[in-house]
Amino acid sequence: MGLIVFYINYSKKGKQTVPQYAMVTDIPPGGNKAFLVLSNGKRLALAELSDGTIATQSGVKITKAADGRLIYVIAGSDQTGQSNEYNIIETPKGGQYQVRLPDGTEVWLNSASTLKYPVNFTGFKERRVVLSGEAYFEVTKDRKHPFRVKSNQQEVEVLGTHFNINTYADEPGIKTTLLEGSVKVTNANMAKRVLKPGQQADLTVDGELKVSNVDTELSVAWKNKQFMFESERIETVMRMIERWYDVEVEYAGEKTEERFGGAVSRFDHVSKVLKSLESTGKVHFRIQGRKIYVSK
Repeated sequence: MGLIVFYINYSKKGKQTVPQYAMVTDIPPGGNKAFLVLSNGKRLALAELSDGTIATQSGVKITKAADGRLIYVIAGSDQTGQSNEYNIIETPKGGQYQVRLPDGTEVWLNSASTLKYPVNFTGFKERRVVLSGEAYFEVTKDRKHPFRVKSNQQEVEVLGTHFNINTYADEPGIKTTLLEGSVKVTNANMAKRVLKPGQQADLTVDGELKVSNVDTELSVAWKNKQFMFESERIETVMRMIERWYDVEVEYAGEKTEERFGGAVSRFDHVSKVLKSLESTGKVHFRIQGRKIYVSK
């Protein structure tokens, strides 16, 4: 997708100046990179593996598909009993990955994220996974076995639905955004809120659970190969860039108080993303190695 010019919400009056770009180097975007930790502790770099079967555990065949997904398929007919084997998929900074769990649930994992899950859900009364970072879920319906996502300070319960959870530790709170179906969000104090499509639960740093109507496109833009912002501070924008391009961000002098909005492809080199922000005349960048310096 091509570049869409950014716009800016002005908080101060003044003329826009023509930016002076300082892009002496460039950094390519992230891609399909992840590590799979098997139940025996073996750690596999998925990008380095050929397509095909990776392992078989608890009667489930684990396959790396040609389209880049990790797929779990029940291999045998004898599925009695409960498996105590778990796998962990981890995406580094600059990585993303898609996995189909053994119940058919599809999960898209954003960069710098981790998902822990049973190799086989058979024998469990519920389908429970643990998330850190950010992921988008399309959960297979199974009313007899609720699907639960545990993350820091909250739990999300669903029967079959599409939703996004942003639980990065460096973000101000945990955001759960519902696109389809229904979910129940519970915080550490056992406060519960049921979301309708188009709503977002925001678990603040002080533990308060707030619900509001939102533009869901903003929350899943990363899955749709975009950066998309709406009246965001530069710190929020740069955290997204930092994770996806695997760079370090440093602020030189006073930070701009302007808020930014717009959209740009996540698969452009970082210079194109930064130049779109610089076109506002309210922020400037310098790239040195894998470090981006930000100034007014």
